[in-house]
Amino acid sequence: MAELATGRLLRIDPRAHARREKHGRASFTARKRSSATLTVSVEGDVDATNDRALVQYVEGRLPGSIHLDLDLRLTDFFGTAGMAALHNINAICDRYGVTFVLRGGRQLHRLVPICDPDGSLPIETGQSVFDDVHAGARNRQLFIGRNN
Repeated sequence: MAELATGRLLRIDPRAHARREKHGRASFTARKRSSATLTVSVEGDVDATNDRALVQYVEGRLPGSIHLDLDLRLTDFFGTAGMAALHNINAICDRYGVTFVLRGGRQLHRLVPICDPDGSLPIETGQSVFDDVHAGARNRQLFIGRNN
């Protein structure tokens, strides 16, 4: 007799990639850059009020992608709860076989040596030019625009 098992199948609504969601003091936006690459941009504050929402937002849009770019350059504040969310996203990407890279600014680079001492998170090594000019998130948005 064959064994039965249950599995989780996620199917994304194609219109969901263009949908922007606001959770607490952060906004999440996803878009497909190619058929295989998903870019998720985060603006605002990532903290304990929206860390789970970030993980759910990314996981809900990940199926069908081979590569994930998580752009955190427009964050004003990035708390330790956000680091836990990044570790969860890293585990989800590993489970789905998706390569993952983080693009972050000053806020993220401050926490990484403390919250990820073994270097398990795939953070882009180049520092952002925005760190050198000490630009706030609103100013960085003018530089980045919608050309992530």
